[in-house]
This record gives sequence, structure tokens and C-alpha cells, in this order.
Amino acid sequence: MNLIDAHCHLANLNQLMPVKPLLEEAEKLGIFFWLSSVLTQSEIAWHQNNPDNRIAYSAGIHPCYDECDLELEDIEILCQKKRIWAIGEIGLDRNNPNYECQVELFIAQLELAKQYNLPVVLHLVGHTTEAYKILKQYNLQYLVHGYAGSLQGYKELLRLNTLFTISERLLKKDKKELLLAMIDSKRYLFETDITREYVKVGEKNPLLRLSSLVSSVADLSGIMLEQLITEQQRNFNGYEQSGFFQN
Repeated sequence: MNLIDAHCHLANLNQLMPVKPLLEEAEKLGIFFWLSSVLTQSEIAWHQNNPDNRIAYSAGIHPCYDECDLELEDIEILCQKKRIWAIGEIGLDRNNPNYECQVELFIAQLELAKQYNLPVVLHLVGHTTEAYKILKQYNLQYLVHGYAGSLQGYKELLRLNTLFTISERLLKKDKKELLLAMIDSKRYLFETDITREYVKVGEKNPLLRLSSLVSSVADLSGIMLEQLITEQQRNFNGYEQSGFFQN
């Protein structure tokens, strides 16, 4: 295999178990790159103190995560120092009742992405149409992480310069139509979204879930495993060739 975990939280996971040996084992089994998202000051510090050419990280103010302690100034400093490959995960979440505040922070971070010519990692739970109306005003590259909303919402987002990450959420029976639509578009990567909270009891290396995910997607879709891997590699290469991981 030649796999990329396109959305995970390695600094957060490291609070539960040392990540470095997990990376070593995963790399031997064919997972060679990780796009890690940071949401707190301590997570930024971990990445800065543990540079690794197999990892690129993004940072953003999450719309619905109480532990997120980042401010716009923190994100801009990271942009200025060219520390992050993207801004995010950011977006809108129906579980946060303060919609107006979410929109304000969302737009402010999109403006930073525009200013510094960076991609955006999106977290969208509900409010998909509202998000689309905002996003289409910007000429940016979007990575929609873990999308499991409506097929209609997916088709709206597909009109943008967008890639989507396929997650375990799409292995559910009622999400098969959405999964097949993502595969058919050929605009996908794969993710674990792993954090310390998502580690199962007795699980020694949660990074290896990525391999199981891709195999399950192949089984459900009837698409050959090699074809899925080739397509995600092609999409990842587009980011790589744009120079986003050179920092």
C-alpha cells in the first residue's frame, strides 16, 4: 500500500500514547504521510518541537470544540512563519447554537487563507448550504474532512475546488450512496480523524485503521483496492506539487 492519512490529530493522540513508534510501524505497513490538524496551543507546540518530514499540520479555530484555545492572531503568526500547510479545521457545526459567532470566525479565517494563499480544511456538520454560499465567494482549495451529510450538500460542495476525505462514517449502510458518489467523482482522500478520545480499549496502534478503512471501502464499492490507492495518491500529488508541504 501507499497511503496518506488526510486528516488526523497526532499531537492530541500523543497525549495518550507516544506517536513516534506508531508512525514507524504504520510506515512499514504502507502509510507514508499524515495531515495532522491542531486546535490548541499545546498541540502547536508539540508539532514545532517534533518536526517530521512525514507530517504536515494545519491549524484553525474549530466551530464546536470546547478545548480549542486558538485565536486569530495565533493562526496568522503560523501563516507568517509558514509553519502550516492549511488553515483548519474550520467551518460550521449545527451543534453550536451561536451561529453568528461561527460565521464571523469562519469568514475571518477564510480571509487569512486568501491572504496567505493556503488551502482550507473544512469541518461541516449541518449548515452545508450556508457554508457553500460563503465558500463560493473565495477562490481557494478546500479539503472537506469526514463529510457525512446529505447527497445534495455534497453535490453543492463538489462545485468548488474541493477534495473530500472518506472516513469510517461512510461505511454505514445508509451512507453507501454518498460513498459511491465520492468515489465516482475521483476527488477523495482517506482519513482516520484519530484523537486520544477515539482510541479503542486495547488498541495498540490506531493509525493502522487507515488500511482497514481503505480495504472496507474496496469491499463495499466493488472498486479494486489498487485503483482506490492510485486515485488518492494522484489527488495528494496535486497538493504536493503545489508546494504546500515544503515548509
